[in-house]
Amino acid sequence: MQGHFDDDRRADRRHQSDRITLRLSLADAVDLGERSTHPHRWVPAALVIRLVQHLDEIHPAITLYRDPTAIDVWVRCTAAEAERLAALLVRAAELAEAPLPAELASDGPFWQDTACPSWCSTRHLPEDAYEDRTHFGDLPSAGETLVDLLLETAAEGRPEQLEVTVAQHYRCTKARVHVIKSEQAEMRLTPVEARTLAGHLLQFVQTAGLPVDTTWPCKPIEGVTVGGEPAFPCPHRHLWCVGHTKTEITEYRHVGNHLLHSGPITSVPYTTAGQPGSIDISINSLTDDCTQLFAYVQLLGGDGGAELDVIGIDEAMIALQYTKRFLLQAQPSV
Repeated sequence: MQGHFDDDRRADRRHQSDRITLRLSLADAVDLGERSTHPHRWVPAALVIRLVQHLDEIHPAITLYRDPTAIDVWVRCTAAEAERLAALLVRAAELAEAPLPAELASDGPFWQDTACPSWCSTRHLPEDAYEDRTHFGDLPSAGETLVDLLLETAAEGRPEQLEVTVAQHYRCTKARVHVIKSEQAEMRLTPVEARTLAGHLLQFVQTAGLPVDTTWPCKPIEGVTVGGEPAFPCPHRHLWCVGHTKTEITEYRHVGNHLLHSGPITSVPYTTAGQPGSIDISINSLTDDCTQLFAYVQLLGGDGGAELDVIGIDEAMIALQYTKRFLLQAQPSV
């Protein structure tokens, strides 16, 4: 879904899908620094997922970024690896959603009020520190909780791996799903987040298997400009979008940048104090929230307002109803 240009750098010569952002409620917010141009210094922690295929690669890879502003990829996996990871996440979520047993612990340490969950494989001790009083468990079938990452660089004779486990502190009502990369970098998810991530991964797996479409034009739209610059066809193929400048498209290739789609819908003329004006209505959508289309109403001419007679009110209502129908028809399927 990214536009290509003749002067692209080698690193930018890749096919890249739109990104999906998953908020991480169990991770620290990201500090952008005091000099950040972002309206807020702190932004919520998020996992960014994209489908990327470089010029010299046969198949696309599913990439995961641990930071909404990150440049370096945290994990690159094949479609088969992503499908396996999704299955492990769903299984882990099923275990994590089960409440602690109601029966009392018969032979556990003094601090343990109830029996361990059925999946717990930890040997608890009375001297365990408070933060260590946790139930840990692997998913059933030894060895099946690991996903070898064929696209990552092997270290010390071992492939990079992802491991999915379940953990629950004895004072918590719900367990957490842990995704660990090579016993080092860890990501904690709630059961709902684990299921959501699994759904996103399977969506990209399905997309990766679709045939390549080479019919979409990449040349400037004749006679159309955006902000005074030549407009290129929308890389997300929204037929209602007027297009984007080359700068907008290339900047969106990097994590943390947005692409605003916009297209005119209708216009209602009016006259105030003898001066003509119009109420212009357009449809807008941000790439990071592409399922939420919205109408943008702009007043042109007049003195900060529009004087509408009965006919003008009727025309405005008809225009808004038409915009509503357009929004419903253009709304992407979820």
